[in-house]
Amino acid sequence: MGLLVCPICKEELLKIERSFRCKNNHNYDMAKQGYLNLLLSSKKKSKNPGDDREMVESRKRFLEAGFYKKISEKVNSMVAESAAKEKELKILDIGCGEGYYTNRLKSFLEEKNKTVEMLGIDISKEAVLAASKSYKEISWFVASGGELPIKDNALDFVLCMFSRIVPEEYNRVIKDKGYLVVASTGEKHLLEMKQVLYKDVKTDFYRPEKHLADFFQLEKTVNVKYTETIKGNENIKSLFDMTPYKWRSPKEGVDRLYLLDELKVTIDVNLDLFRKKV
Repeated sequence: MGLLVCPICKEELLKIERSFRCKNNHNYDMAKQGYLNLLLSSKKKSKNPGDDREMVESRKRFLEAGFYKKISEKVNSMVAESAAKEKELKILDIGCGEGYYTNRLKSFLEEKNKTVEMLGIDISKEAVLAASKSYKEISWFVASGGELPIKDNALDFVLCMFSRIVPEEYNRVIKDKGYLVVASTGEKHLLEMKQVLYKDVKTDFYRPEKHLADFFQLEKTVNVKYTETIKGNENIKSLFDMTPYKWRSPKEGVDRLYLLDELKVTIDVNLDLFRKKV
C-alpha cells in the first residue's frame, strides 16, 4: 500500500501477511473482516467513540434506499472533472461511515478507466466494520481524522462528507495542488423534519472556507438541492437516527416524528472543491 504510517512513531507501516509493522516493531493485526484498527487507546475520548451500531445500520438503510444518491453523483462528477488528466489516483474518505460515498466514488472512477487506491477512515469501529463487510476492494481503517496515519503529501484527493474539518492534517497528507472535497449542510437541509422536532427552527448553516483559507483555495461550490418524499416509518426513523438531531431533540418532538409514515423533506447540501496552496 505504501501510504500508512505508525500511529505511535510515525514510521512507515509495511504489510506482512495480515499484519502491518514499522521498523520499530510496532505491530497491528488486521481484523478477520479485513479492516485495520490504528486508533490508539490513549487517543480515545470514550470506550467506543463515533457512531454506534444503531446509527450505522440506520444510515446504511437510508443511503442504500437512494435518498442521497444525487449528492453522491455530484461528488463523483466533481472529482472526475478535476482528475480528468490523471490515470492513477490515491483518495481518502475521512469519516467514511459505512462506505456508501466511498464505494460509489471508486466504482465511478474505475468506470472511467482510472486506477484508484481508495482508503476509508472513521473513528467508529462499528462503521468501519460495516464498510469492510460490504466493500472488499477498499482499504478500511479505524482512526481519527485529527491524527491521520497517512504519509505526508501522499493523496490526490481527500473527501470529507459532513465530517469535522482539520485543516492542518488535510494540508499535511494532500499532495501539492491536490484536492479536498467538503460536503456540508445548506440552510434548508431537512427543514421539514426540524419543524416536526422543534417549536423554533434555526436555519443557520456552515461555510468551511474560512477555516481552510490558510492552506486551501476554494475552486468551486455546487449546491445540491431537491425535495424527497420519505415513505415508511422505518425510513423516517433511519433518517433521524443518522443525524445529530438524535442527540438533541425534545422527546415530544421525537414522538411526533415517530408517528409519521410519510415526510417530504428538502435536501440542501453544499459541495466545496478546494485545491491545496503551494
